[in-house]
Amino acid sequence: MEVSENQKTISKKTILHVCTVGITARTFLLPIFKKLQSEGFDVTFACTDDEDASFVESQGIPFFPVKISRSISITDFFAIFKLYKFIKKNHFHLVNSHTAKAGFAGRTAAWLARVPIIIHTAHGLVVHKYLSSVKRTIYKFLERWIGKKTTAFIVVTDKVGDELIKAGIATKEKINKIYNGINLDDFSKINKSSRTEFRKKLNINNDDVIIGTLSRLVPDKGLEDLIQAFALIHISNPKTKLVIAGDGLLKNKLVELAEELKIKDNVNFIGWQNNVPQTLALFDVFCLPTLREGFGYVFLEAQAAGVPVIATKIEPLTETMQDGESALLVPTHSPENLASAIQKIITDDTLKSQLIENGLRNVKERFDQKNQLDEIVELYESLLKPATGGG
Repeated sequence: MEVSENQKTISKKTILHVCTVGITARTFLLPIFKKLQSEGFDVTFACTDDEDASFVESQGIPFFPVKISRSISITDFFAIFKLYKFIKKNHFHLVNSHTAKAGFAGRTAAWLARVPIIIHTAHGLVVHKYLSSVKRTIYKFLERWIGKKTTAFIVVTDKVGDELIKAGIATKEKINKIYNGINLDDFSKINKSSRTEFRKKLNINNDDVIIGTLSRLVPDKGLEDLIQAFALIHISNPKTKLVIAGDGLLKNKLVELAEELKIKDNVNFIGWQNNVPQTLALFDVFCLPTLREGFGYVFLEAQAAGVPVIATKIEPLTETMQDGESALLVPTHSPENLASAIQKIITDDTLKSQLIENGLRNVKERFDQKNQLDEIVELYESLLKPATGGG
């Protein structure tokens, strides 16, 4: 349903956020929307109409549905045209896009509608080595073109900003680093007593050690390495269990791998979990040997939940966590090193306590969501003043 003039009061701070699907708005953007509203901004969001988008709308955020596909499609032209008409009609002064496809469609529509301020938040890298050479060439060309029409970029790490500059997509002057933030209030509500119920449901004893992960089950998360590492650990530590929260196209292959390694009975696939803080707090060790990350939100969430973290030694994880202090970072594609890191944590209580304490400090000092929201408001205000003639 299109936002009517009665629903929207045009002011000097009219903002539209564009993302591909509702889960992005629900998981990452809803706190931003609420903060902007509290600061007097008139906020609307646009994305594909789905259950998550409806939830965000139910929180008092005006919603404009527009179908944006995840891959390049002829329907992209319809999405751009629909967004253009909506933006033109509602006279937005700032459009902020998120994710790859919505980033291009939203900014193109905003540029055609002559929006004064066009921002793109780069949550990760659009052009990366896991794409085919043809897609990399096409994406780089399109991103460079729309990058010239973009007023400013928000990047979630230095790594993302450096890659945008290196690829010729953005200039240094347009880059604004704002770390993603963790809502620490959510983690203060963790019910530790539910740990026993969780273990009983999975037939896991109270004295078993749970090595857990929470991830999309896709190739670039290194989950095959995790299962292989667990197989090595389980030989000498039969009281260990592996719990994998999440879903995705790789699930059947991962189940087959667990069967081949004869550890199927000790690997639990529990699917998506709605309460992320509560789920993470049930693990004794959080481990995700990812091959590629734009930010690595879940690692910081695990730290906020008071769980020791094992990750891979890749950017930006080397930026957001300190190896040997707030986390253990290992090389990619190395089940042996992964198993060694797990073994260190489950046999060394001093190391485990140190990682938990430093992990909590890392999140509280560097990734508090309140700081993120304040920095976004500050950026918006600084860009809108010259664009609207505000003083």
